[in-house]
Amino acid sequence: MQISEIKSARLPDLLCAALLLAFALAIAYPRWRAGIDWRDEGLLACGAMRVMHGEVPQRDFVSVQPPLSFYTAASIFKLCGTSLVSLRGFGLSIFLLLPLLIYGVSRNFMGPVFSLVGAAPACILGLPYCNFVPLAVWQGIVASLAAVFFFLPAVFSTRQWLALPAGALSAASLFLRHDQAVYTMVSIVALTIALALARGDSVSKANLKRALLLWLGGIAIILIPAILIWWRIGALPEMFRQLILFPITTYRKTSSLPFPRLTVLRSAWETAVVLLFYLPPFVQAIASLYLVRSIVSRRFSGREALLTFFVIWSALFYLQVTIRSDFTHLVIALPPFFLLLAFGWSIVRQTFANHHKINLALSAVFAILVASFLWTLRSFALPDVTRAKELLALERGGIRIEHAHVIADFVQQLRASVPPDRSILALPYQPMFYFLCDRRNPTRWNYLWPGDQTAQDHERLIEEAERDPPAVVLLAQQREVAAFAPAIVEYLRERYLWSSDVGDIAIYVRF
Repeated sequence: MQISEIKSARLPDLLCAALLLAFALAIAYPRWRAGIDWRDEGLLACGAMRVMHGEVPQRDFVSVQPPLSFYTAASIFKLCGTSLVSLRGFGLSIFLLLPLLIYGVSRNFMGPVFSLVGAAPACILGLPYCNFVPLAVWQGIVASLAAVFFFLPAVFSTRQWLALPAGALSAASLFLRHDQAVYTMVSIVALTIALALARGDSVSKANLKRALLLWLGGIAIILIPAILIWWRIGALPEMFRQLILFPITTYRKTSSLPFPRLTVLRSAWETAVVLLFYLPPFVQAIASLYLVRSIVSRRFSGREALLTFFVIWSALFYLQVTIRSDFTHLVIALPPFFLLLAFGWSIVRQTFANHHKINLALSAVFAILVASFLWTLRSFALPDVTRAKELLALERGGIRIEHAHVIADFVQQLRASVPPDRSILALPYQPMFYFLCDRRNPTRWNYLWPGDQTAQDHERLIEEAERDPPAVVLLAQQREVAAFAPAIVEYLRERYLWSSDVGDIAIYVRF
């Protein structure tokens, strides 16, 4: 192929990538520095600070997220400065990378247009809803998508060496978001088996075997040293308890939310949101029926093997929604579904390839439905930034929020009243104050949640606090905390004096 032919072949991809980036930037520009998440964003920022001070996740502080996300956030702070705007810049980078990765994965088996259709929804239904905070789940999604991005060309071309970085990324994703990493690994194994069983010569069995072995080798290169290191420093037992046992035994009871039901009395956007919960399993069921029909009729080829991969991958990701059925957990489950939807539609188009009028009509209907659905969802999925106009003028701020001057004054007063060598305690779940005030948490717990901790945990928290007595305690939701952690409230009454209230936060100072 001549150089001019190569350039012309790449032109549609460059154009689609430019369109995706332009669309993503149009969504992100007014929003990526707006709003604040006092809980999960604070948990990531506070955990990163503890890592920078030499603490080890799980061993030295409790976290339901794997450790690597704290180290990546700490690296961003080291490179770009310790502030929320640095963290949001990292989130913006992830946001721009996600649709490009989805597009890149799609281009292994679909044309530019269908790949664009599969990637575009990620510009709305994703990080914008989460205020562009680079939470562990989004870091894990990027790593999982990148692993698939490298593994597919390793299988379908002569570049089997690409399976090595695919394996390394798969292993890294285990330390970012372990459940999603397992889902992706299982799906890759399923793809390998499906391709091996597929009819025809779409994939060389030798290529498939080499790619699988290199992928496993890439996993081993990262996973084995990491396990040895975590075991050597004493973090592995706590990682098992907090990341494996806790979700199985406790989280599903204390944090579950019911699956939304369709009712008549809903607005258009509420109905669209509820329908979005039902759309993935509906499409997965239709695709599964098609696969069963292909197997029965002995037409299971490489195309059906790929469809099997996307059905399994999207269905496993959707498990995240079945326990905690809120919109946040829905959007983190959707990236593989976007790929399934685009690939499934491309199969429908191929089925009617010889019926141009039907093909055109189906394409028009599909485009109208997708556009209308996204337009209806936009008011819910995209956060309102009209009220977040005031800059949080703190060294660790840099974002725009409501009443920023009130929060800045409160943080500055707290910093002035608490010496740098003293700690504070923010309860039950406001870890952002540790970060903004640059004051340490004397306990292993960065949060309290009803049912997540036992009475013995509450007693240990009090013991840890007394070894490094906080100068100030910030207590929100006093009645709720008194109901599920009475020992902690009693401890405050015995050792601390109520000073004042700021909003719903009571301020207690040491006797």
